[in-house]
Amino acid sequence: MLTSVDGIKGQVFDYIIIGGGTTGLVLATRLSENPTNSVLVLEAGSAHIDDATLLIPQQRWLYMGNAEYDWNFETVSISDWEKDWEAVPQSIISSGISQRASTLKASFICLHRRLLNTPTAWGALGNDGWTWEKFQAYSKKSERFVEPNHNTDVLTYDTKLHGEHGPIVTSFPPLISNLEGDFRKAMEAHNVPTIQDPFSGEIRGTSPSLSNLDPSTHHRAYATNMYYQPVAGRTNLKVIVNAHVTEIITTEVDGLITATGVKFVKSDNTYTANVAGEVCLTAGTIMSPKILEMSGIGDPAVLRRAGIDVKLDLPGVGTNVQEHLYTGVTFELTDHFAGEQEVNTIDCLVTNLGLQQELFASGKGTLNLNAVDIAFVALADISPELNAKVIASLQTEEKDAGLAAQYKIQAEHLREKVPGLEIILAPGPTKAPSQGWDASKKHISLCFASNCPLSRGTIHVTSKDSLAIDPHVFENRFDTMVELVKYCRKLAQTPPLKGEGEGRLKEIHPGPDCQDDAAIAEWICDNVSTTFHTAGSCSMLPKELNGVVDPQLKVWGTHNIRVADLSVIPLHVGSHTQSVAYALAEQAADIIKAAHEK
Repeated sequence: MLTSVDGIKGQVFDYIIIGGGTTGLVLATRLSENPTNSVLVLEAGSAHIDDATLLIPQQRWLYMGNAEYDWNFETVSISDWEKDWEAVPQSIISSGISQRASTLKASFICLHRRLLNTPTAWGALGNDGWTWEKFQAYSKKSERFVEPNHNTDVLTYDTKLHGEHGPIVTSFPPLISNLEGDFRKAMEAHNVPTIQDPFSGEIRGTSPSLSNLDPSTHHRAYATNMYYQPVAGRTNLKVIVNAHVTEIITTEVDGLITATGVKFVKSDNTYTANVAGEVCLTAGTIMSPKILEMSGIGDPAVLRRAGIDVKLDLPGVGTNVQEHLYTGVTFELTDHFAGEQEVNTIDCLVTNLGLQQELFASGKGTLNLNAVDIAFVALADISPELNAKVIASLQTEEKDAGLAAQYKIQAEHLREKVPGLEIILAPGPTKAPSQGWDASKKHISLCFASNCPLSRGTIHVTSKDSLAIDPHVFENRFDTMVELVKYCRKLAQTPPLKGEGEGRLKEIHPGPDCQDDAAIAEWICDNVSTTFHTAGSCSMLPKELNGVVDPQLKVWGTHNIRVADLSVIPLHVGSHTQSVAYALAEQAADIIKAAHEK
């Protein structure tokens, strides 16, 4: 239940969970199932329970940049990118990110998607117990799949692959673009097959993706309303919101750092919550390393520069940061029909939002529209020459032992043509109307992402009050995204997606004047964006490979501090990350229970 600071006075908790987001609320729900466990969640944001802004997926644009919902973290300034880009003309995935990198207090609705078989790779990096099979099992544990009653020729699935009784409702959106069939046939023309269900374990191909949507309400299904709210009345579960953790209080016991409490600030006052069992960090990839470093756990050089006393020498904290990057080619639809069906797009949200809000509750209207079709392809599918070049570089580039182990796996994935690239049929433009498109017309975008980054960033404190997020994206020296622009243009000219005659897709962004590689690269530099899938800053790796947590998610050198969020991912997944977070948290809960509930 939500409580005040007075509601925890004099208590010593079995578990203190730092962060009440996706993984934190899963842990809180599972650990409080045992009524003898006392659980406290400290959440820096507000509660936002039953907040309509968050419950209607297509209204996510209302909270982007809004300080009530968005932390508005910024990356460090990169002022010399043009010089770097000119010096390394093959560098495009790593060029031009000088914009903000935000982490939302309430996550986007995310497409429920398979992994790039990466849990197997996690095991190969020294993490026993993290397998594809376990990921599937824990995904099903978190999921309650609802079969569609519309567009069943397009919205294909295999019920055996999905959960029936989990908290998170997954379903297909009630409204789709109606271009999915044409998109799939165009991909097939380029030798990319159509897959019935993305959870089959089949990796390469185009398939429909589920959304975390409850079709009975058309609302977003997420950790707050599906995990926490049904159990909010448990007396052994307490949640304090607007509580900013500043430090994990520790002492040394038998050579191990041991947490005894957590210091936090609420309403400008500082308080301490006491713990007898474990502290679980679920504050996310940006804040979890910050809290460790503010607690004196991290690279001594970083801590000393920030004026923080060193309690545990653990140089991997805040390193190995990886992110998916994306942008998209936008087209105006000159023909608004696919066969006899009208193409649905989100453009009318700009010109007629009031009507769409009225239609929402009935399952009609554009606020119920979401992207469905995603194609996962290998780099070799779009450029065999570039694929060979990247493999050769990974084998010769100088790197530390931890990165070398990751690069070995990534090179093998490239050789085996494991997909690391993603193309999404998006029913709308990628830019705001002020950036060059007419909202009275209809648009679609072929959005694309590079999901297997080669560069590694850092997230470190620079003082007790400030944080430096450096994505290091310029370290990846290949034109992957330039080739993706060319590939998407080819798709747009491939029947039946092309349409009749001269075609129905008129490119407006970047536009026909942007043709040679240098021009495309400059456009990407100006338009590439984060996907809010940041991972890796507290990597689950052996300590000698610059790891932060062990396979039991316990911070190396500590007795009772664990991390259980996307920061522990040692090698990024080739998928959207929300389903990964749920599965990871479910497995983390079982790990913690096994350690304490004999």
